[in-house]
Amino acid sequence: MTLLDDTSTASGTAPLPPVGMGFPPPPPPPAPVAPPTPARRGIGSVAAAVVLSAVVSAGVSYGTVKLTTDSSSTVSLVSTSSGNGASIDDTSDLHDLLAATQPAVTAIELGERTNGSVTSVAAGSGVIISDDGLMLTNAHVVNAPDGQGNTISSPVITVKMFDGTVRSAKVLGTSADYDIALLRLDDTSNLQPLTLADASKFRVGDRVVAIGNALDLGDAPTVSTGIVSALDRTLQVSDTVTLHGLIQTDAAINHGNSGGALVDTSGRLIGINSAGIPNAQNVGFAISVATIAPILDDLKAGRPITVAPIGYIGVSLAQTPDGITVEQVQLNTPADAAGIIEGDIIQSVDGTPTSTTDQLSTVLRGLKPGTKVTIVVVRDGSPTSIELTLAARPTN
Repeated sequence: MTLLDDTSTASGTAPLPPVGMGFPPPPPPPAPVAPPTPARRGIGSVAAAVVLSAVVSAGVSYGTVKLTTDSSSTVSLVSTSSGNGASIDDTSDLHDLLAATQPAVTAIELGERTNGSVTSVAAGSGVIISDDGLMLTNAHVVNAPDGQGNTISSPVITVKMFDGTVRSAKVLGTSADYDIALLRLDDTSNLQPLTLADASKFRVGDRVVAIGNALDLGDAPTVSTGIVSALDRTLQVSDTVTLHGLIQTDAAINHGNSGGALVDTSGRLIGINSAGIPNAQNVGFAISVATIAPILDDLKAGRPITVAPIGYIGVSLAQTPDGITVEQVQLNTPADAAGIIEGDIIQSVDGTPTSTTDQLSTVLRGLKPGTKVTIVVVRDGSPTSIELTLAARPTN
């Protein structure tokens, strides 16, 4: 999957073809060139090179829109069950919720300074989270390449506020591994930041609202509504980046929404909109505040942030009625050395049941390379305990 490569022109004019595997823009613009068809996994199997993660890889796309033309901040972490946000239910008014949340959502334009002038390169969204101007967006929004695919040497970030005013911002820190960037607005007057929700309260079926600069269509942000369709999704967005712990939603998320807000019914930020699947219907993804909150201090300080290596076994699996069954064992891997064979059914890792590939992926994400584990497999109808030492995931 690729992340939302939101590639449209400024002021609603016809979009350029997306970089990578972006969403095709809607009519009336001419139909874009179809993105290359990515490799797909067969239903029920998980490739060994994906570290036994439940990784979807069916053409996800990032969300920037391509265009032609002090450390004392406090971010509030509050429970979704309390607070002073606007509320919406079947009998209340969505307008109240939007009045409380839209002022915190901005349109971000990335430009390149050359020969004294600034050329617009890409556009996305941002979310203000503190009174002194801290603003979240996606790393791929501020790191978008120029039209030739090159890194922008002198980037200029312009932020359009909900009230129509234009401000500048600087990047404090980014993490490509988490697809998150933290910026600070130069002008911090009259801000209405969002508070971060308590991720432990999230449930499938919760109603949500997505707000962002979809397709860079105009001055006002685009608003769409939906529910939390799933939690803790994993997406492989490139050869080097896999995002974990994502919120899946059926609220429409399009190019330009990247970096925008996914809020709950009390107006609290539950995630940063990041990715979608072009060929799917109503399937979008947001980076959960559960992922963002622990790395905010590092982002603010500009420290490098990478995802720690996770444990790797070295098998291909199939989800069968009997459980997760080993289809293939790669040579010179922990599974090969320990004696795991084709047909083994993996039941548990260090006592944690693993009846699905999702469960096994979750267990392995919590274990580092070099960790010794006991894996119980069923072989010829009988349970067998196998000890092995996890390796690091291969890079090729």
